[in-house]
Amino acid sequence: MASEVWEDEGEYYCFQSVHVQDEEAWVFELSEARRAPASWAGTEHQDAVMPGVVMVAVVAHDPEVEKPPFVRFDPEQPVPFALMKQFVERVAEMLESLKETQPPR
Repeated sequence: MASEVWEDEGEYYCFQSVHVQDEEAWVFELSEARRAPASWAGTEHQDAVMPGVVMVAVVAHDPEVEKPPFVRFDPEQPVPFALMKQFVERVAEMLESLKETQPPR
């Protein structure tokens, strides 16, 4: 699973992507970011940022599956417009690069 941390107006978010072999699809998620729990203080992971509640997810099946991509939103999680734009651009960029390569299996 690939993960990135993004900042938008002082708030932090996680972008994740993973290929799910059983579904023959890539899943891209945008979620709120959460700081590591206090119990991790004093460890090498004390400053870690972890994904929280998923705000939006895109499922894009492998080309040979011939199913269109779809999007799911959590109606309880508002997504700032600039962040949504960044998410869509990143997903489109990754899908375009996947056309040129095979997904890791």
